[in-house]
Amino acid sequence: MAQAIFDKYALGFKTARHAVSFMPGWGTHRLTLHLECTATGVFTPNAPHAVAGSLWATDLPGHSGWLGHFTLPWPIGTTEHGTNVGLDVALTDVQLHGLEKARSGKDLTLRADLTVTDLSGGGHWPARQVQESITVSHGEWAKALASLNQGAFVDVLVPITDLEDRATAARRIREAQEAIRNGDFEGAVIKSRAALDAVRDACSTAKVYDAASKKKPQERDQTDRWAMLIQAAYALCSGAPHDDAGTTEHFTWTRADAVAAVATAAGLLARLEDLP
Repeated sequence: MAQAIFDKYALGFKTARHAVSFMPGWGTHRLTLHLECTATGVFTPNAPHAVAGSLWATDLPGHSGWLGHFTLPWPIGTTEHGTNVGLDVALTDVQLHGLEKARSGKDLTLRADLTVTDLSGGGHWPARQVQESITVSHGEWAKALASLNQGAFVDVLVPITDLEDRATAARRIREAQEAIRNGDFEGAVIKSRAALDAVRDACSTAKVYDAASKKKPQERDQTDRWAMLIQAAYALCSGAPHDDAGTTEHFTWTRADAVAAVATAAGLLARLEDLP
């Protein structure tokens, strides 16, 4: 919590449960940063304070950092029970694209540089400056962007079951996501391949695939076609751990490749929950 400390009291600012939201515009959008402000010490109830400042992105390689100035249309009043504060900043499509590229699927770290000014005329120097660090999870940020039609966020929950092989596969998905965050894209594909082992076993994929591959495509039933997809995903991901001369030794894996591999494996693994 950041604290603006005045003579006999302080205003504390902390990130609200839902840190950010967007209002879409034409090429420029309103990002609202949600904070909670609580007064402590000896203070006049509901004394007005103005809040202004700027928003910065931190820990992003190759990014300049500064995003824009905050606006708050009216003062906030001091209260020990807390006041909701919504600080607005304008972000362009270009800025959002740059943030997405720079964060590479990781959580987004923002910093609010705030100037808090006492408007009640209490006799002391009226302004204080504080900084509040905000970590916006990948999931929250992705859902916020989806509200702007800047992207789509698909949330796949892979259950941890009592079946050992499926529980292991779910852990492999987690490890694959961590590998992407660390820039190890080939490692993420390898983990995805390992997660698919449980899918192939549960669906008898090898046996079904062998029979289905002998049929004409239009003659394959739904089970056949799922087997074709599972086997194709497994075959593709198998190119990561192998260095076969002339073929897989030349494979390269981008972040987009890794995300696609993990999403495919996660979706196929989650599907097992609904199978008999």
